[in-house]
Amino acid sequence: MSTPRLPPAIEQQYKRLQQLSSQIRVLQTQLSQLELQLRDTENALKELGNIGEGTSVYKNVGMLLFKSEVSKLSEELSDKKETLDLRVKTLQKQEERARKKFEELRERFSKQLQTYQEEGRIAG
Repeated sequence: MSTPRLPPAIEQQYKRLQQLSSQIRVLQTQLSQLELQLRDTENALKELGNIGEGTSVYKNVGMLLFKSEVSKLSEELSDKKETLDLRVKTLQKQEERARKKFEELRERFSKQLQTYQEEGRIAG
């Protein structure tokens, strides 16, 4: 006895739901990473604000540390914070759109599946 196959349109929507779900997970992961970087940058800026201008500070570049000026490092971190803020907002909007699209598609899929099942019972 073989299991009945779903109509291609319903199968296609199911695949699209899976893709959107995967896309949302990727966006969430990226968003978490960016938010962590943003918090680290904000904490570094806060610490830089607590030290005097003549204090020696070092900038991490890969495996090396370079001596830097507090003002220069603060400026670089502020620029980085701006960029991260923008990227976080962009990813949040993308995730929101993907979730909305997912919910709309899930509703359509459920309705189509229910209709298909009801027609199967009537025909059976």
